[in-house]
Amino acid sequence: MFAKVMSVVLSFLGISAFAKDKEGKSFLLPEQEKMLKDKYGDKFLESFKKDLSDFERDGAAAETAVTEEVTAQLQAEQADNARLLARIKALEEAERKFKADIEAKEKEIEKLSKEPGNGAGEVRTEVTGQEQMAHRFKPDMSLAHNQWLDAAFKGAAYSGNTTIDTTELQKEFGKYVSSERLQILKDLMDTTESIRYMSTIVTDKTEVRAMQSAIDSVLQQFVPYWTPKSKSTFTPLTIKNFKCKINVQIKPSDIMEDILGYLYDENLDPKDMPIVRYILYQLIFPKLAEEREQALAVGVYKENSVSQDGGTASAALDCMDGYVTQLKALKTAENDKVTWLLDGTALSTDGETLLSQIDQAVDQVKPLYRNKTMFVHADPDLVIKYSRAYREKYPWLKNQDGEKVKIDFTNFTFAPLEGMRGTGVFFITPKENFKHLMSKDPQRTSIRMETNHYNVDIMAEWWEACGFWLAEAIFAYIPPEEESESQQSSQGGGV
Repeated sequence: MFAKVMSVVLSFLGISAFAKDKEGKSFLLPEQEKMLKDKYGDKFLESFKKDLSDFERDGAAAETAVTEEVTAQLQAEQADNARLLARIKALEEAERKFKADIEAKEKEIEKLSKEPGNGAGEVRTEVTGQEQMAHRFKPDMSLAHNQWLDAAFKGAAYSGNTTIDTTELQKEFGKYVSSERLQILKDLMDTTESIRYMSTIVTDKTEVRAMQSAIDSVLQQFVPYWTPKSKSTFTPLTIKNFKCKINVQIKPSDIMEDILGYLYDENLDPKDMPIVRYILYQLIFPKLAEEREQALAVGVYKENSVSQDGGTASAALDCMDGYVTQLKALKTAENDKVTWLLDGTALSTDGETLLSQIDQAVDQVKPLYRNKTMFVHADPDLVIKYSRAYREKYPWLKNQDGEKVKIDFTNFTFAPLEGMRGTGVFFITPKENFKHLMSKDPQRTSIRMETNHYNVDIMAEWWEACGFWLAEAIFAYIPPEEESESQQSSQGGGV
């Protein structure tokens, strides 16, 4: 480091060597000290003078530190810096152009929003680069339902018809999804608690399976001949994709007072929270996220045989096979490629014994994975029991990571998932082995509104699933009392 600093200082001062005292030691002339002080400050000057003295303590001249190699390194760094600066300037210019495009697009959307809407508001698929930015929807305040809210919000009584014109609401919904369709679709498929720990597969296949070529070993000893390695022995699992939907009927006139209260609570103006946005983001999406999290964990797919409108809707947990369901199915199928932790052993109610059991479980992880940073996904009740037992045994230890609960002498950290609550299950697997499936074709994901007398019907469809990639990378504990009750999913044995 001193050599590089030395080279920079000599270059800055425009000299090839420092003045020497009678003992041959380098020193800075007053004008040179002033130049360095003005350029880099007092702290740098004093630090450099000390490093200069330390370097020459054994008799070496400071200038010898600046070798050809050091000079070449500095020149290379200067070239890199120049390229980086050019890249930054290019990005700044691109950002300026992008903002200009966005402003132009917003003006266009504002113009279009004043024109009559069209149809049912189904999310369309043609999307330009500029449209990928979520534009703030501006409701048409001339519509009766918006006038009602605006008048009530301002403390006045709206004299018009208080019955909500569902046709107007449908048209407004159409404009809303047209201006913010990408954000709506993103929020429809919002990341749940468990999805944060999964790696995503974007596919439109009804089922996916790990490719053998993706899991080969590559390292080998050199010989001057072509010696391709044989296939690995890993066992790919099949992940089935499921089509899901929402069908929600709402009577807009029944929620107007709720919307008004929400506006007051959140200090919002009616134009900041259109009715169509309230319906999606306050009534539908929060409940959807909660039920998706449960289904992704403990859902058991059951085919719905309804063949006409008005039939019985399936339960939320009937939409797909969750990851806990799949683990239980693999256990029931006696899949010996999965490592079954503490196999056949019930977790103890005694705190100290429980700590010992968890230690035994993590010791069963294969050596290939033991040094990887992984999460122990678990029933939240189990993590609470473990944490309390640990605190009781080691009351003098403080948790430096806040809510994170790390298992001693491992790279494993508990990640409790609400969808697993009450199962008693826990499992360890790399993120790349824990998969979430979502559609890559926007046409397979839609959301729309239709009118039905005084009601509006909200409909959405999408494909979604989760599962595991390789059996050998799963290390799972299933309580023995659950084994006989395991649900057989469409996974079968998964192999």
